[in-house]
Amino acid sequence: MGSRFWRKKWFLAVVIVTIIVFVSSLFLFTLKTNYEHENDAVMQYFAKQTGMPDAFATLEQITPPGSVVLCWWDYGRAVQQWSHREVIEAYPSRDIAYSVGTTSTFWGNLEAQLFGTWGSSEKIHDLANIFMLPEGQALPILEKYNASYALVFTPDDLQKFVWIAKIAGYNATEYLTYNKDTGTYTPAALAQETTLLRLLFDNTFPPQHFTKLYDNGRAKIYKINY
Repeated sequence: MGSRFWRKKWFLAVVIVTIIVFVSSLFLFTLKTNYEHENDAVMQYFAKQTGMPDAFATLEQITPPGSVVLCWWDYGRAVQQWSHREVIEAYPSRDIAYSVGTTSTFWGNLEAQLFGTWGSSEKIHDLANIFMLPEGQALPILEKYNASYALVFTPDDLQKFVWIAKIAGYNATEYLTYNKDTGTYTPAALAQETTLLRLLFDNTFPPQHFTKLYDNGRAKIYKINY
């Protein structure tokens, strides 16, 4: 009677453990699937946007293999996978991911902790400084990474400007204003002191150390001149 009792106990314990393992595995699989779906959604967004696929294809055509391209980290994976070129950083750092994006939510943070690929905080801040500094001050940082080309998008980088400025320690509204009624961005006088806005508003503030190679209305590709 005693042995039968313990056999039932062990059987029940095995069943419970099996259920726990199954549910845990299913839960982790669901989280991973959702995380990968969100990452794929970014690439799918780029693929469907007018002018973006052409820009990534052209970047590969007009730059030599091994070139390092200056771009905000959001575009890094697309440059690597579609243009087959290097970037300064292709993933967000932990401090950036915790302040913006899906990782600012509980589930997004959990998914990122379990499955995320993290970039360098130093590189992300260097990118922000490159874009916010005057060209002459940005060049030494670009040279540190051996960057030879630059890729920017309109209006995408204008929409990201508030975060880029914040990361670099600047007040975005001193450089750029947004009109909600018209959906347009207007550069302030200080805009000419920032590398990113000179690249985006090159007709108003022609860059001094960047030669434009390509412009399809959505994307611009520049050669960096040291």
